[in-house]
Amino acid sequence: MLALPNSKVEIMFILEGSQFEQFHIDKNKSKFLPNDTNKSVMVFSSQTRPVEAEFKNLNVMTVVMNPIAAIAILGIPAWEIKDLHFEPNTLPHLNGIQDALNTLPTFKQRAKYLEKYLFQQLIKSSYLNQTQQKIRGMQMLLGEKNSILNETELNFDHLYYSKSHFNRVCRDWLGVTYREYQLHKKFRKAMYAINNKNQSLTQIAYDLKYYDQAHFTRTFKKFAGVSPSEYRSSNKGQIPEFIILK
Repeated sequence: MLALPNSKVEIMFILEGSQFEQFHIDKNKSKFLPNDTNKSVMVFSSQTRPVEAEFKNLNVMTVVMNPIAAIAILGIPAWEIKDLHFEPNTLPHLNGIQDALNTLPTFKQRAKYLEKYLFQQLIKSSYLNQTQQKIRGMQMLLGEKNSILNETELNFDHLYYSKSHFNRVCRDWLGVTYREYQLHKKFRKAMYAINNKNQSLTQIAYDLKYYDQAHFTRTFKKFAGVSPSEYRSSNKGQIPEFIILK
């Protein structure tokens, strides 16, 4: 499976019964082959590369958050874990959650447990006020009216910082520079358009103000690992950001 980048913070709790053969974002930076998947947690943020995963069985719960949660809940600047994932011993406060999730009998009970835990982490965070301030600058980006695709989009245009300070803020809270963040959002909009609109790739490139078709293809492939035409014809999962490789 190929999971296209979404620039979110994700915490993946691998539950009993999962059998991973391979998981990585960047083979040169990060490779994860869990020996005991029942006691493993994967956390990754500021994902700008596709995730490749092979598994026999998959039983997980994943919490997906806006990138500002990297500091507020995890206590880690987003740039420190860009395109990386790590195991739970890196974050001691995640230890023990795995056992509780495996013990609870229903999905609803597990979801409530995680919701309560994350809320408590947020409330006691020293970054709570800064987080609330930045949340007020979020906008909602939607696909078509009835689409299941939706995501938040940060808007920092109203912040009057110096260029250097502005880039530091973006790296801490987004994991990337604001320019990189904008390029990634344009890629996400292109992905939505390919799946939801009956338009040619040339028209999509024009609507999103790419320089030309070659620029569109080059930028899209940088994030997705495949060209727009390859993505359009690929075998997708339940939601279009998942491509089934095998």
